[in-house]
Amino acid sequence: MRPEALDRIERQLRAEARRDGISDFVVGVAVFRDRKLLVVRRVPDDYHGGMYELPGGGVESGETFAECVVRELFEETGLRVRTITEFLGGIDYATRTKPRVRKFSFLVEVEPGEVALAPGEHDAFAWIDASALDELPMTTDMRAAVSSLVSSG
Repeated sequence: MRPEALDRIERQLRAEARRDGISDFVVGVAVFRDRKLLVVRRVPDDYHGGMYELPGGGVESGETFAECVVRELFEETGLRVRTITEFLGGIDYATRTKPRVRKFSFLVEVEPGEVALAPGEHDAFAWIDASALDELPMTTDMRAAVSSLVSSG
């Protein structure tokens, strides 16, 4: 996806969030390898501990969504983004400390490399397809998002 297209999408998403009174953002990053989607498991003592999710995290002040995608994927998995190929949509949810957060997910292509999890944040990863989806613990929202990705991926 061209940088201008990403900028246009981000401006629109931020304007819609302002209209809805949302100022906290998170990105999710979908990575496929050999037609399988990467998911990571949160450490047991963390919020949603033991649950699998897409890599990702909070957008920092002054950071673009694209910059956050690149940073979070590298911090959490050691994988480097080659290009962001698609905006996948957004969902709203609550955390322990914030009543409304908007999460935007993006599909990326990555450079070759092995997954190296960030210690203390995630303790396992899996490359999954639709047949493996029911075997992994996930929140309802994450299961819906991952299910739509692996059934179309």
